[in-house]
Amino acid sequence: MKIVRQHLPETILSLLPLTLFFPVGVMNLGIVGFILSMVFAGDYRNKWQRIKSHVLTIPIVSLSFVSYFAALFLAHPAHEFWSGLWHYQTYLFLLLFISVGAGEWQQRAVKVFFAGALIAATLFYLNMLHLLPFRPPFTSYVVYSGNKSILLGILLGLAAGWMLFELTEKRDRLLLRIAVLLYVLAALIFLAKTRTGNLIFILCAVLVLWRYVRLSWQSVLAVAGICVVLLVVWESADGLRFRLLGMVHDVQAFSQGKKVSDDGIRLEMYKITAQMVAEKPLTGHGIATWMGEYQQRARGLITDTMTTPHNDYLLYATELGFLGLGALLWILGTQLFLAFSLARHKNTVYGRTREGMWIAMLTLAMMLGGMFNAILRDAVFGLAFMILLAIPLAGLQRTVK
Repeated sequence: MKIVRQHLPETILSLLPLTLFFPVGVMNLGIVGFILSMVFAGDYRNKWQRIKSHVLTIPIVSLSFVSYFAALFLAHPAHEFWSGLWHYQTYLFLLLFISVGAGEWQQRAVKVFFAGALIAATLFYLNMLHLLPFRPPFTSYVVYSGNKSILLGILLGLAAGWMLFELTEKRDRLLLRIAVLLYVLAALIFLAKTRTGNLIFILCAVLVLWRYVRLSWQSVLAVAGICVVLLVVWESADGLRFRLLGMVHDVQAFSQGKKVSDDGIRLEMYKITAQMVAEKPLTGHGIATWMGEYQQRARGLITDTMTTPHNDYLLYATELGFLGLGALLWILGTQLFLAFSLARHKNTVYGRTREGMWIAMLTLAMMLGGMFNAILRDAVFGLAFMILLAIPLAGLQRTVK
């Protein structure tokens, strides 16, 4: 009974990736169950030791301290303050997750994540055939429903990228692995209702491509195969290609004072937000102040009802100043350094290269997503990334040998 109790948190944690493909309430319920299991399991001393010795603990705690400083000494609005402060604590959940330490649960979690991606792809196909009912838990698969629909595309992009890496590393069940990858990738390209997931997959594929740039016929075949996949994605994803080209045209039009597209109105938000950052660059305006400050400056503009700048870096710089932005970049930079340090190791299948590539894919996805979405401000995105980051990060100490 004691052994079952001790292993309950990691069992629940290994199942949490599946909850990401369903309504937010399912994920939240799973996280609450994990926290309760942690209390029930005990062994608090070892859990605390794992947190203290983890490579990301100091950067994460630093970000929280900057947010507490802003909460105590800077002005904040009467509404939205507590939820705004809460968003800046998202990374603390990662510390809670990694306190369980390394173990077999990490391998199970990856398999569960892949299973979730297959289920999500199947639901998209069923919706294409008009066989999916328009009601929970399938709403986000049937119609575009904001951040949850964006998250589904991001998850499929990450899963496809990870499957591609697994395909290049393992030689068993090759045809099955190819079929599963194509099954998920087709759903991502043609049916998912966001282009961010396509961009993330391309980024993941480039990472895999970078790893295989070496002189051997196997590498040449792997590189050629990945290039073909990237070309197919680019030629097939009309919405992605149209949007990227549109972004270039919008930047040109905006710089010349001409009219921009609906996507281009973000440039207006970025410009006004950058002016807000310049007013208080070091400490920022305070927790949850962006919306009020922006709406005052954008009164009468088409963007005056926006609730976020759709850019995490500008949001952090506006509310927490360069201190907060620096703390965020410290975390992301540490993740990247750790990822590429681990990726140099030779034991590729179950060793550190696998963990390093996974961390790199997740980190670059967060950095890319943060340019266009509120990846860390919105718990829909933030907690999902914390669950996935816990898989490769659990068990890593400050010194990587």
